[in-house]
Amino acid sequence: MPAALTVSPNPFDYSAFDAETASNLRAQANRIRKRIGKATQDLIDIGRDLLAAKKHLLDHGEFIKWVEFEVGIVRRTAQAYMAIAKLADEKGAAIALLPPTTAHRLAAKSTPSEVVSEVVAKAQSGDVVPDRRVFEMISEAKSQKKRAEYPEGDGFHRIEQHPRYRGPQEAPPEAEQARQDREKMTAEAAEMLFASLGPKGVELVIKAFAEEEWPWDLLSELRKGILLRKKAADGDNAH
Repeated sequence: MPAALTVSPNPFDYSAFDAETASNLRAQANRIRKRIGKATQDLIDIGRDLLAAKKHLLDHGEFIKWVEFEVGIVRRTAQAYMAIAKLADEKGAAIALLPPTTAHRLAAKSTPSEVVSEVVAKAQSGDVVPDRRVFEMISEAKSQKKRAEYPEGDGFHRIEQHPRYRGPQEAPPEAEQARQDREKMTAEAAEMLFASLGPKGVELVIKAFAEEEWPWDLLSELRKGILLRKKAADGDNAH
């Protein structure tokens, strides 16, 4: 489940909007802040408020700025809330009966539609599937899909025969050396992160990268942040 990470608040510029729109956006931001971290119905309401605000902030960049600076959550979290709201609009009131973690799982783009339908149908009949079981159902469905795409003796067989996927005892010397080099670099990178960020910082990194579909988007955002900070530093040094 994407964590509701907050960002440092900065004033959002409402000068480009008429008074009524600005007032509505401020009210929506206040409602969202009060609801964050509560029950699934609140997550649905948050998502609906975000979707309503997005209609006024048609420019993607402006919407993200409003979400981060005015509401106080990151883009990925806002997307997760909106996905839950869309799921509730599509599947009905049963979504509000599910635990927040389950709602997040079902709203993820990668969740197989048959799992969503089964869990929602059970909720509608009064049988709320435990979140751990929902996680298992999603994993099982994804595994079945992969097996269907690469049946035994076809794709799986070719993959297993590829040197990259052989066990260490079968790997050629250069592949084994590459594996050892990767392990060494990974260990060194881990030590560097602990030295730079401390245990709490490393824990935050682990949580972020454990979120489904996060890592590459997060890396992209971090790279953008580094470039912006470098440009800012170069500008300061020029003066």
